[in-house]
Amino acid sequence: MRDPDRGMEVIADDCAFEDIARGEKLPGKEAYQSDYYRWREAFPDGLCKVENVMVSQDGQWATVEFRNTGTHTGVLRSSLGDFQPTGKRAEVRYCSVMRVKDGMVVEGRDYYDSATIARQLGLIS
Repeated sequence: MRDPDRGMEVIADDCAFEDIARGEKLPGKEAYQSDYYRWREAFPDGLCKVENVMVSQDGQWATVEFRNTGTHTGVLRSSLGDFQPTGKRAEVRYCSVMRVKDGMVVEGRDYYDSATIARQLGLIS
């Protein structure tokens, strides 16, 4: 998936997301969308593939496993600082745990291993 607007269709305006690895809260749909664009700026050729979707029995929670791939050709901005392009490919696997109400995501948390990303980009050994 390369169309951020497609994913935004199911994010509630007052959604409360949290990026656990970075320790950042993303309050509201606009913050969530800005975070997506932050990633796209760093990996303009990036692709996001949904690997698995698991839904709770009551239908209120979903866990989605994703795989992002791309080449680091733009600045990667983060709470840890800005990382200049390395030209290296990265494959990032992560999970989003989301609470759904009336068909819209109202709360969520993203989990991933930032050290693996840093190693793939040659930022750490």
